[in-house]
Amino acid sequence: MNYTELRAASIAYADRYDTEVSGNIDTYVIMTEARINRLLKTRKQSARAYILGVDGKEYYPLPPDWAGMRNLKITNPNPITTGYSEDPMSLLDPTSFELHKKSSSKDGAYCIIDNQIQVYPLIAEGCSMEMVYFQRVPNLNAIDDTNWLSTDNPDIYLAGMTAEISLFAKDYSAADGWYERLATAVGELENVDWVERWSGDPLQIRLG
Repeated sequence: MNYTELRAASIAYADRYDTEVSGNIDTYVIMTEARINRLLKTRKQSARAYILGVDGKEYYPLPPDWAGMRNLKITNPNPITTGYSEDPMSLLDPTSFELHKKSSSKDGAYCIIDNQIQVYPLIAEGCSMEMVYFQRVPNLNAIDDTNWLSTDNPDIYLAGMTAEISLFAKDYSAADGWYERLATAVGELENVDWVERWSGDPLQIRLG
């Protein structure tokens, strides 16, 4: 479903046709996407980014659409000196990260502070930070009127937008019901995503 279709459907489900409600549709969409981005983590949101290391730099900005980390490693592409290598980075909370910096360990670690990645040890010039992360769902609006979620799983948007309309109308019981439906739909999608990633017969090695 596109933006116009979801707009009409959510108003119809909430049974609210007044101009005060219809004039705030974009707000309901934004609130719905904020909730979705906190709940949903599937492979369709996965993206890869590369950040070049800068000598002496400890903090690097997160991608603007970042919604959670999947994996982070440092790659050294120099085949002449040390050869190509990949070193995994472990996520630590800020307190553990500071203790790690003071320890004798040289294992790679990072923490997230103020929309930045803090790394230790520092990334050498010529190396890169390779990040696999979850992207936020692209904003749905009258110009960009579809995204992968509205096309494949419009029920998630519909539940969220109808919940927001009900909340706006102070129908708290209806809003709770639609929020529950949203959470159920998100859980179902994550379960399907897990099954599609991991189901099937194990790989076998054949000789000859």
